[in-house]
Amino acid sequence: MSSAAGAAPSASDAREATWRVNLAFVWIGVFVGLLGANFVFPFIPFFLQDLGMDSKSDRAYWTGISASVTGLSLTVTAPIWGSMADRYGRKPMFMRALLGAGILIALMGIVTTVWQFVLLRFVMGAFAGTMGAAAALVAATTPRAKVGYALGLLQTAMFSANMLGPFAGGIVAASIGIRESFFFCGALYIAAVALVFFFVKEQGIEPESEGRPAAGKAKGGGLIQNMRVVVSERQIVLMLLLLFALWLSTTFVRPVMPISVDDFADHTTSNEEDDRVHFDAVFRSFELKEETATGLVFGVIGLTSTIAAISVAPIGQRVGYRRSVAGAAMLTGLLYLPVAFAGSYLSYMLFMGAVGLFQGAMVPGTNALIGASVPEGKHGSAFGLAASMQSLALLVGPLGGGAVSGLFGIEWVYAVIGVVLLVAAVFAWLFIREPDVFESGTMKVEG
Repeated sequence: MSSAAGAAPSASDAREATWRVNLAFVWIGVFVGLLGANFVFPFIPFFLQDLGMDSKSDRAYWTGISASVTGLSLTVTAPIWGSMADRYGRKPMFMRALLGAGILIALMGIVTTVWQFVLLRFVMGAFAGTMGAAAALVAATTPRAKVGYALGLLQTAMFSANMLGPFAGGIVAASIGIRESFFFCGALYIAAVALVFFFVKEQGIEPESEGRPAAGKAKGGGLIQNMRVVVSERQIVLMLLLLFALWLSTTFVRPVMPISVDDFADHTTSNEEDDRVHFDAVFRSFELKEETATGLVFGVIGLTSTIAAISVAPIGQRVGYRRSVAGAAMLTGLLYLPVAFAGSYLSYMLFMGAVGLFQGAMVPGTNALIGASVPEGKHGSAFGLAASMQSLALLVGPLGGGAVSGLFGIEWVYAVIGVVLLVAAVFAWLFIREPDVFESGTMKVEG
């Protein structure tokens, strides 16, 4: 080999570098965008109180409504955006999701009534869908043998944002107010759009040896045709149903978590702003404002979920992604049961952290199964449907959790979703098969 030839990088080396750079900047885009979102959304019950809603039950109800309307509009529009991604490119759809979310979240900072807030949440759902767009972009531009690794790593962006956002947002909200946090959130989304625009490359990066068309080119086929191709795959339909159940485990309990934390607060004064949550750590005691205590719980869940998402690929390669998802769902379901009976803030936080440790493996594992099974050129449509499952869970979960809480008490919210996850685990074990690209629990390199 000549020295010149030896000095020049091969085409495969260039493609390898490109998809890794893409993954890095899509990860940053998701993290920066969702970090801003998590500054504000865990504290919606407190924001509704600022809008004049004093009743705790009313705040729980309208928190659920505000989340559900976002899920309603996203459920309808996500498949449309996904099909457009297959025709016109996934990068533009990812940027559209970030930009739409950023503008609408910033506008929420100027609302004066609950109805204005709910309306903006509905419109936001129609233009957002950040994780679905990001997953489609990563899955379409990553070699199939690396999809599990890439999607698992991408999921850590969301979990990391879930971990840091609420904790930082709780401190910011307690210091300067929740309303100002909406503007900061919108600015983070705009910054994420700029990063994706300048650094993510979509066209012509997929390995030709895999027989895949270059990403970013129009693939043809309208919405109905693309959807028909995707849903004709029984495996994908089953995994989409599983994905709905797994997302439901998050949306069912998330709106009532601030209220659970409030139950541990000291309400000895007439001024709710003076309420504190007490807990004893190893060497010292803490007295936290409710917003900070809530953010800390979300932060612990984000930390443990991030650890789980990083572990998905190596565990999936060793024992199989189907087994990993089924096992994680089973353990999460079992762990929700002691959460229902937590007697202190510290035990509640620790149990929820344990839930996050296994819950964090469920969605990236299922996304890896979908990414490895989807027909060529239909990643946008497949992950558009996946985003619909997420948003449908966002629609059904808060309403279901709020109804269970109102009828039977908050502790039953955790018990019911625990049972749902146990059923989902059995379903995954019996009906989901491991894709051909994963062979005997070990990744098989194609080509």
